[in-house]
Amino acid sequence: MNRHYLREQLLSGERFREWLTRLPSKWQHLPPYLRLYAALLIGAGLLFQLSYPITLTDSDMWYHLDGGRHFWQQGVVPNTAFFSFIEPERSFVNYYWGFQALIAKIDELWGYHGLLLLRALIFTLTTLLAYRYIIEARNRQLPIFLFFLLFITYFTFIEGRIANLRPHLFSHLFILLFIYILERRPRWAPLLPLVTALWANLHGIEYPVPVLIGGAYFFEILYQRLSGQTLCERGWREAGWLLACTPALLATPHGIELLQAPFSVSSFVNLYINEMRPIDPRSLYTVLIAGDNLRIESIFPIAFLICSFAFLRSLLDGSLRISHAIMALGGYLLLSRGTRFVWEWALLVLPLLTQFTGSLKEVHGERKILSMLHLLMALIMVLPFVTMAKRLPVHADYPFDWESAPFGVTRFLQHVGGGGKIFSPPATAGFLHSELPHGFRVYQDLQMSLFNDLDIYQLFSFYRNEQGLMRSIEQYQPEYVLARVSDTEFGKLIRNREEYLPVFAGDKQVVYANKRLRPDVVEKFQLKLVDPFSLDSVKKESELDDHILELQRMLTIFPESDRINHAITRLLFNAKRFQDALPWAERFALYQPDNPNSHYLLGNIYENIEQCDKAIDHFETSMQYSDTDFRKVLHTHIGSCHYSRERFADAYRHLKEGLNPFTNSTAEADIYQLAFSAYVMGETEESMLLLKMLLHNAPVEKDEIAVEAEKLITTLQQHEEEIPSFFSWLLQLVQQPFAPVPEK
Repeated sequence: MNRHYLREQLLSGERFREWLTRLPSKWQHLPPYLRLYAALLIGAGLLFQLSYPITLTDSDMWYHLDGGRHFWQQGVVPNTAFFSFIEPERSFVNYYWGFQALIAKIDELWGYHGLLLLRALIFTLTTLLAYRYIIEARNRQLPIFLFFLLFITYFTFIEGRIANLRPHLFSHLFILLFIYILERRPRWAPLLPLVTALWANLHGIEYPVPVLIGGAYFFEILYQRLSGQTLCERGWREAGWLLACTPALLATPHGIELLQAPFSVSSFVNLYINEMRPIDPRSLYTVLIAGDNLRIESIFPIAFLICSFAFLRSLLDGSLRISHAIMALGGYLLLSRGTRFVWEWALLVLPLLTQFTGSLKEVHGERKILSMLHLLMALIMVLPFVTMAKRLPVHADYPFDWESAPFGVTRFLQHVGGGGKIFSPPATAGFLHSELPHGFRVYQDLQMSLFNDLDIYQLFSFYRNEQGLMRSIEQYQPEYVLARVSDTEFGKLIRNREEYLPVFAGDKQVVYANKRLRPDVVEKFQLKLVDPFSLDSVKKESELDDHILELQRMLTIFPESDRINHAITRLLFNAKRFQDALPWAERFALYQPDNPNSHYLLGNIYENIEQCDKAIDHFETSMQYSDTDFRKVLHTHIGSCHYSRERFADAYRHLKEGLNPFTNSTAEADIYQLAFSAYVMGETEESMLLLKMLLHNAPVEKDEIAVEAEKLITTLQQHEEEIPSFFSWLLQLVQQPFAPVPEK
């Protein structure tokens, strides 16, 4: 066969289309390479979920764990604030008791590894259902690019909500399962009542959503019958199973009481729960582009606009199905209730978007395989992989990132024992009552269905208002008060309460104890010299060694503390006691090997005791964990170390990378080192410029650096006079033939 003809056939895609037509008919709607891509993307997402540690961004998972343990220990559904000392005792309809029981048993058997596996399993099933629903069409003319764009969009939606293990993940899975059964697998309709019962016990507050979905398809079937349209027997069976879902909703320990759960949430909840805040109208049309990071904020406005257009277009051309219209309208209603419902909206409008996308016929024409459309498609297909790779925390603890939690506080309270009432910041209260022995009780967490608006307000007021603090203390007399290390304003408030004294400073929170109720704790652990909010601030009347001894005492309880190890190392370093600081810096790096600051301090100490090769090793290790700005600082130190070893080529390379003489933070000594290294490397013009910059800011009575800079400038000027520039040499060469000939 003619090679030229074969090449034209391949590039035009004709051979590929001929091969595609020979595939089995059930495969012809989707090329195998796109099936492979979907498998790779879902597999990569599964690997990402298994690799991403559980992180305490909020403490919901932990109060669910505590509720589940209570269920297994007491044999009753926890419907009271059993972990709290708030008065009177609060009770509620525990609509997520099944989720609590499930994760508590998994945690008991397999710990955080089991919880990671559950999260990954939910993610995989949800994305697989989304893929099967979107792609499972039998029309060979469907627009492959648009359908895969839709799948990538929904993959991003699902993956963006999966980080926290909470009961809403099951709701997202069940929404897709309901729609998939009713649209793609109607013979599975007998499973719907079972799915409904599971849904009601795992996350029952969302029962309006299965009611919306079931009602949408039921009314569509009913309308077809009443309008005289042909209705197959299978449609009536589906309607029967949808009706059977109604009593399944009540198959919970709460029965009919569950029906009030969605309507018992206060209208003020959007003022203190971020995800319940209304959507900013600007987010509906503002596309946020974050480089190669594909985020929900990037795709939501596009999806919203396309979905709205699809609804209107389908309505006008008469192709809008009743079920799709009802679910879409319900999704928009939910969307108006807060950002928390973005995911429910996205899943409820999926049938509408899928049908609309399928109505856009693809025109093959003579488009070649390597077309601009394929390039765009390839770029979009790569983005989810890049996004997951960028988001994966390389140096976090696994399977749980302990540094994200107030682990030092729980360690201290477990150490002192004895139980007691604790006022704690609400965002971490759930973690505390999950990790501490039952003798300790917290005031409240952020279970919005359990605690009312006044409860939440009183807790917030406790941390920001002197009168609120006083009234809560007088009412409850807590043994312990916790505060975030960043909340220095609260530190000023609680100083007015003489009965509460600081006894511990962790990496995330500090602990105050009541000296009247826990005199033993205060006597043994009171921080008399250390400011718990600023560990490296030494009081004027204090000796440095006494200050450090108080810090060391806390290390006996929490030896891996980032803040405490860093503070001791920094204090000794600032005092220029480098030999004393060295073992503490080594200890800091031992407990925090992935912390850039630990290796930076260790390198700094080695640099000051003139062990530059060791310093460079630690600076380079620190660079592996540092951001771009901090790497410039490290380059400067590495360059200075090479300069002191007279390795001027390496010094020039690193100093040039790290220094910016146009910023205030650039030291004169560093500028001189860069200038001298540039001189050695033959970069005389750059060296001269840097030296002039340095001398411009030199004091009238020049210091040693300025004097050396003047000497180097003199040397450079002499060098320029001795060695003519290329252009002056060329000018002399051109003028030489026209020079007058000397007389004989």
